[in-house]
Amino acid sequence: MLLTCEQCKTIFRIDNGAVAPNGQQVRCSVCSHIWHVEGPEKIATPARNAVWDVLQKLRLPAVLLLFVMLISSVLFSLRAPLTASFPSLISAFNGAGLTIEPDLDILKIQNLQATYQGNLLRVRGQIFNADSFTAHAAPLLMQVYSEDKTLLASEKLFPDDAFIAAGQTTDFFIQKEISDAHSAEIKVDLLPEPLRR
Repeated sequence: MLLTCEQCKTIFRIDNGAVAPNGQQVRCSVCSHIWHVEGPEKIATPARNAVWDVLQKLRLPAVLLLFVMLISSVLFSLRAPLTASFPSLISAFNGAGLTIEPDLDILKIQNLQATYQGNLLRVRGQIFNADSFTAHAAPLLMQVYSEDKTLLASEKLFPDDAFIAAGQTTDFFIQKEISDAHSAEIKVDLLPEPLRR
């Protein structure tokens, strides 16, 4: 602890234990001035109280900030199932710069079938939602290739429903006229497009 003589301004370094806890009278060894010095506990108390007061004042804003951060992270991570259940929220999320895309990890194409009638190709199938929440149905891209892997046609298509309940499916269907359709290879993929509803 440092003591400064009130009269000659000489600074002395002393151990904290050299001053009584409640304070005591001290004499300057340079000018013999006598003054009262507070004990180390009383000197530290105002600083401790000031810090405590600041912490008390910051407690409510800190709790509110943590609450807002928690709600924001929940809304961010659950925005896809939330907007699938409440589609009117899509524009609010888009306005906040948080685009909504179908979660392709939980959507699976199943029962894909292609039938031909002359040059008319008919493709049908289902999108299955493997999640435990309602999900956005993704648009699809159908590509038709010849035997030599030449792209004959590419068509974007949409499933029957915009949303798929948990564990349920939605159908899709397209028909397109393609020469040599009977020998074509069909590829259908889910598209990760942002939703604009």
